[in-house]
Parts: sequence; C-alpha cells; structure tokens
Amino acid sequence: MLKNLWYVATHAADVPADRPKHARVLGQDLVIFRSGDGFACLHNVCVHRGGNLARGELHGASVMCPYHGWEFNAEGRCTRIPSLGPDARIPKRARVDAYPAEERYGFVWVFLGDLPADRRPPIPDIFPEYYDTENWRCISGAFHYKANWQRVTENGLDSAHTHFVHPAFGNREDPRVEDADIEHLPWGARTGHFYQAKEKKGSLGEVLDKDRGGRKGASTDLQFHMCGLTVKLKQIMSPVVSQIIFSCKTPLDEENTLTFYVQARNYLMDPDQDEERRKGLLEVFQQDADIVEYIAPPKVPAGLADELSVSTDKMPMAFRIFCKRLAKKGWELDPYAIPEVAQGKELRVVACPARREDPSGWTFKPMPTTLPENDDEELDIERESQAAMAS
Repeated sequence: MLKNLWYVATHAADVPADRPKHARVLGQDLVIFRSGDGFACLHNVCVHRGGNLARGELHGASVMCPYHGWEFNAEGRCTRIPSLGPDARIPKRARVDAYPAEERYGFVWVFLGDLPADRRPPIPDIFPEYYDTENWRCISGAFHYKANWQRVTENGLDSAHTHFVHPAFGNREDPRVEDADIEHLPWGARTGHFYQAKEKKGSLGEVLDKDRGGRKGASTDLQFHMCGLTVKLKQIMSPVVSQIIFSCKTPLDEENTLTFYVQARNYLMDPDQDEERRKGLLEVFQQDADIVEYIAPPKVPAGLADELSVSTDKMPMAFRIFCKRLAKKGWELDPYAIPEVAQGKELRVVACPARREDPSGWTFKPMPTTLPENDDEELDIERESQAAMAS
C-alpha cells in the first residue's frame, strides 16, 4: 500500500454533524468529524489506553475519547485530560496524527502521508461533469471487494475483460480491442477505444434507438490518477448519449478494497431512473468481484515479467509501473516488517505532516516502508512502460 497520496475515506453526506465517524484506509483506523466548514481526520486510537475515538463524542471542535474523556482537536493535540483537573499541563506526547482532509465530488479525501502541502500530489481534477448538474445526473455509492487494491484498480483499466465478464455491453462475437496509444500524465495515464457495441435493451436501448442514427459503435475515454487510485471511464454511446463511471479504490488493507463511485449520465435524467441505473452498475461491480476475488496470486507479482502482458495491456502496465516507481521513492508501507504488529502487541501509524515538522514527542511509532525515502527517484513511466511491453 502506498502512502503520500490522497484517498477517499467516506462519503461527505455520511459524516454526521453531531458525532464522529470511523473510516479505514491503508490498514489505519481513522476518525472523521466536521470541523468548521470542512472536515478533520485523526488517527482513531487514543494514545492513553487505546480508546476508539470514533466511538466517542464531539465537544465543540474536539473529539472526546469514550474511555477516559481525553479530548483532541482537529490538529490532533490533546486539549483536556479530565483526571488531571482543569489547570493541568498537557504532555507534548498527548497528541495523535492528524491528516489533511478535503471534500471533492461528494467524498471526503484524506492525505495519508507526511509531505508538506507544496509537495503533495493533487486530488484529481478530472470530473467537471459532477458539478454540471444541468446536463448530468449523478448517483453515488460504494462497493466492497474482498481483493487487493492493485488487482481491483487494474481490472478497471483492463479494456479486454469487458467482452467476457460483462455480457450487458461486452461483445464476445468481436472481442478485439483497439491497440490504442496512451497519454502519460504526471500522475496517471489516459487512452481511448472504439468498439462494436451490443444492442442495448430497456429504457437505455430506447434512447439509443432514437439517438444513434444508425451508428452501431461506441467509444470510451479512460484515464487513471494515482491519488484515490481513481479511474474515470466515459462511455460515449451516441453523439448525444454518454455516461461516466468515476471510481476511487480505497485499500482498507492488503486484502480488502472499498470502491467509492459516482455514475454520471446525460440521458434519462429523471430521479425515478436512478434505481435502475444503480442496479445495473452494482451488477457490473459484482461481475468484476467474481473475477478479481479469485485471481491468483491475490497480489500483483513483484516482477513485471511474472505475468504475460500483451499490447492491449498498456494501461494496467502503466499503473503497475507507477506503483513500483512510488515504492522506489520510499512510499510503500511495510506492515509486515514488525512482528509485534502482526501479533497485535504494537500499533504503528502512517506518519502525518506534523511529524516532519516536529519529529519528537510522539507516542506511536511510524509504519516502516519497504525502502528508505528517495526524493530523487524520477517517474519516467512512459519509458519503463514501453520497455515492459517490449519484453
């Protein structure tokens, strides 16, 4: 799992105004609560005796531990220890890691890492349709995969599986995938394909019968961004009929992934159509789950040549290489390096930005990484992707 990236922790609408909410990202338990006009995100474990902060209460701008009443503000600092009285000096170590949090596309994004603001990769700015409510109707939700985050994300970038996994819009009679070039972006990649679409049924089929004008093919615009492990798939089914699946894959841990999604459509925009669209989308996610939850090995192999890739695997390979390059920068967490963590005897946390500014006076130790930090490691994804495909 990779630190120093933004991840979706929860839907903003699911965070109550009057109490904290639990979230899990990168194997870390977090507490999310509303703070001013935005959101605060803290590590969920009280440094005193391990109380679960998300099961506590909100007291003004702070969250109160339900065990002994210690209160922590949005910066993670303890502001009150009831047992010591109102005039007590609060120890410096009485603080928990606090992570930047922002709302975008109806999600609460949290930055799990210690980079300062000017060095953080950005939340992907690739979904303007979400805010164009006049022309697009959006529905949102989440889907839990019992599968590794890399496997789930690569599946969303795999254009060839569609014809065999998704009968509603795949075409086994002509499963060829256009060998399209990809555009390498600073934090992701983008490509597009044209394919022969199957005839649609139901209300969408009726719309397409009117608007396709004899055009039988369809095209896609596919891109990914490393922050949020975000995949945006735009399906252009006719000159005037399109839909978008914007999905963010949140690693709960190494074996479980929670996909937060928004589907946007510019057709059948009546709210009464939402349930049919949601049902169809969840069927697609379940079809993917029936594949990725049974892939062997469960995690992506270490070597690029340990699985055979062909020319239509350019996008999954670009993502795989991106992950490896970020690991070389020292961003890959190593939760198995500490035996006591696996035994449940020790807690390690993803270091927050405040630790870089003030590394002393923390109770919980930071989670180790597989390699030391290396800011000089360059991200030449295009060159490495071409080399991997050639092999």
